[in-house]
Amino acid sequence: MSINPTKVELYEQGILKLELTSSDAGSLNGRTGKNGKYNGQATSVKIIGLAGSGVTFYDDREFRTTENRVYIEKLTDEPIEVFISKNFVLTDEKIGSGLFSGKEPGKYNWILYKKPKSRLDWETIVKLVFGGTSNLFNGVIGKIIDDENDPKSNNYRVDNCSSVKFGDPPMV
Repeated sequence: MSINPTKVELYEQGILKLELTSSDAGSLNGRTGKNGKYNGQATSVKIIGLAGSGVTFYDDREFRTTENRVYIEKLTDEPIEVFISKNFVLTDEKIGSGLFSGKEPGKYNWILYKKPKSRLDWETIVKLVFGGTSNLFNGVIGKIIDDENDPKSNNYRVDNCSSVKFGDPPMV
């Protein structure tokens, strides 16, 4: 599936704060980089590596899955910049847990995990996301669990990038 990128750079408001050359479960918050302390508020990331490189950015430390996370897979050998603090899904609809996907043509594919808590067959997810199936509606794969008590929000981004994992997308 995915390969590891060469390097990932985390930027806060256009200022390079941290460079990573391998997975880091973090917490990255409070680490000092080239231009001062990283506050966990990455507004964008730059992924450097070959096409097929994949990286997951977690809203929480230790690759925890209780908050949002986004997987990015490069489609080009050129470095790419991704604005991870902007909503990937452009809607005001509030839902609970779910999986969403999309692409920036010629640059990258993405999968946003909006706090999914149950497990699904990973091969099915990959086919849904990257196989161009007609089951997708505006990038929405669907709500994974139907729980009335699941908190609802219109947060479709990574607000506090606390850990970064190189390589294959995470299991749900």
